[in-house]
Amino acid sequence: MSNDTTPKGITALIYRDSLGIDFSNRGISAQVTEVTVIGPGIDPIFPASKERPAVRIVTGESFDGGITIHAVPVTAEGEPAPWYMFGGTFIFSSDSRFREAAGHYGALPLHDRQE
Repeated sequence: MSNDTTPKGITALIYRDSLGIDFSNRGISAQVTEVTVIGPGIDPIFPASKERPAVRIVTGESFDGGITIHAVPVTAEGEPAPWYMFGGTFIFSSDSRFREAAGHYGALPLHDRQE
């Protein structure tokens, strides 16, 4: 899975509940321990793979006017993007580019749960 269309980014670890309980409803966090973070401000260094699927950082506005930031799995081009919600896991990288892309946040919630 490393051709010219493979997304590239930086790697981040997935942090989950210490009891090992999967709240993602079999999302990517239930299957792997690392992800490849892609998007603006992130150098395309490492290709995404089955062992490190691609996620992107999403920012938005909360109901009270605040800013929200989280990561979601990247869907294949041409496929509709499903609605993801928080399943209890976070992603983090000590790479300074991750912190720059994530703003002042450290670990970011990973929204990989579908119902």
